[in-house]
Amino acid sequence: MSTKQISEAEMREALGLSPSSPKESTPKEKAKRSTVYTLVELSVRQKTGGPAFRFEYRSRSISTLTARLEAEKAVRQQGLEVWAVLDIHQTSE
Repeated sequence: MSTKQISEAEMREALGLSPSSPKESTPKEKAKRSTVYTLVELSVRQKTGGPAFRFEYRSRSISTLTARLEAEKAVRQQGLEVWAVLDIHQTSE
């Protein structure tokens, strides 16, 4: 039985770890992954009153409760108040 010894340089090239490797020289294209998010639609209005309008918030959370709480926090930070929750659903792009 004869076993062939592979040099370290040959092993690195076979694994694509050497700088002269053709795999490294070509630019890699990133696969476009679909983004999944939870869309929360709220009816909000100014704290002083006035007509209500739609407010949309995209949350990266898959939990609808967490997404709703994040949306309500964002509304309060803008000085608005939540009038009603219109819709909460998960969407992907």
